[in-house]
Amino acid sequence: MAIPPSFIQELLSRVDIVEVVGRYVPLRKGGVNLMGLCPFHGEKTPSFSVSPGKQFFHCFGCGKHGDAIGFLMEHTGVSFIEAVKDLAQQVGLAVPEEDVPPQERARAAAQRRHQATLTEVLRKAEDAFKAQL
Repeated sequence: MAIPPSFIQELLSRVDIVEVVGRYVPLRKGGVNLMGLCPFHGEKTPSFSVSPGKQFFHCFGCGKHGDAIGFLMEHTGVSFIEAVKDLAQQVGLAVPEEDVPPQERARAAAQRRHQATLTEVLRKAEDAFKAQL
């Protein structure tokens, strides 16, 4: 299933990231942004910032950042498609699906497998490098 990029942009413009993050993290006003304890790592003082104007979050402690879709994916562990469907349902949008020919789907799947292989090779190289240090 492929979701058109234009739909993703429309969805993100309609979703309020403060509302999405606020369901999981207690937020307090801190200047222009809202601040809270980061849900991705343990901390005692708030370093997790949500910007309502820019519609993104950022943690100054662990460095995680992103938009409403990325927050749901990272915090709840859902896939990109599931996060998009969840947010679309909340704002009353129907998720369109692009008709992708089977050859294109097969090519995309092969590319994802290739990328996963490259990522695994880089992970092994990193481990070997760390072991040498």
